[in-house]
Amino acid sequence: MLGKARWIAALVRRMPGREPRHQTSPVSSMRPFWGSMWAYWLLERWREAWALTIAILFLTGLSAEASVRSALASGGLVNKIAYFHHPTAPTTPSALLATAATFAAIAITRDAGFTAVGHFLSTTLHRKWRDWLDKRFNRALLDTNHTHFHLQQSGIDATGAAVPPPDNVDQRVQESIKGMTGGAIGLAMGIAGVVLSLGLVGSKLIETSSAVRRLDVLGSYGTACLTFTAIAIYVPLNTFIAAKLGGVLQHLSVCMQWAEGTYRTELNVLLHRSFHVAVLRGERVQKAVNSRRYDDIDKSGGARGVIAGRNIWQRDRKSGEETIAEIAKLTRNVTFQD
Repeated sequence: MLGKARWIAALVRRMPGREPRHQTSPVSSMRPFWGSMWAYWLLERWREAWALTIAILFLTGLSAEASVRSALASGGLVNKIAYFHHPTAPTTPSALLATAATFAAIAITRDAGFTAVGHFLSTTLHRKWRDWLDKRFNRALLDTNHTHFHLQQSGIDATGAAVPPPDNVDQRVQESIKGMTGGAIGLAMGIAGVVLSLGLVGSKLIETSSAVRRLDVLGSYGTACLTFTAIAIYVPLNTFIAAKLGGVLQHLSVCMQWAEGTYRTELNVLLHRSFHVAVLRGERVQKAVNSRRYDDIDKSGGARGVIAGRNIWQRDRKSGEETIAEIAKLTRNVTFQD
């Protein structure tokens, strides 16, 4: 039998059109975090990626500049309204209308122009990045090494311990890629907007700065220094709190993704073994299994999901065969009638 198996394996390797096996895959460079982040910008579609990125950054800068000018125009409009009935230097109606028209034009251009086009380009980048990653992972799954088959088999690590196969591969390829790309683009746009706005607002703060009583050593830059000091205290503190909350939310998101994927898998397996469940009258057991799976989703969405996250990952994950065995055991003494 061993000789026959080797002969079949050799025959398969010599089949026409069969490519030689390679040690690397289309996603080998994406195993590190930054490798998965920068792959789209460094490999074959780098022109498309960088063109969209530069356009988004340019529009983000224009939107930040428009926001600063809109704030100045809004302040000018409020000032014009306050001086409309001033006894010595009243605001003329033409000046008031001109200021209001300027403010409206800046706001409309920012919202309907820069922000709208920037959002369209960011969604385009998100769509194309997802498309590229999806194709790369599909090529890795459907290579000549039959990765899609071996990925679902148990293995062993360097110490000889058993390594279970990854669960919910379909969800990892779709939902995880969607969340990673959307979150990365949103975070990058937020950081770019903050940096550009800080530079533009900082220049305006320095231009309009004035002296502060009891801080004469700062001269005319008193208000600007106080503002920058408040920013220097607020931003790191807020970033630290956001990072801590982000870690908790990330853990909850992972637990939620696992629970939802497992629940959908259970429903799919049920539809594929409906005949067996019907014959064994196992609807009651299947209801209990589905309820237990959905409890994981409910717990992950609440405050207990943070504490019970590890338990969710280590809970009983019975396969379809184990569920059938449980149904058979509970219905062993049931007599079926025609």
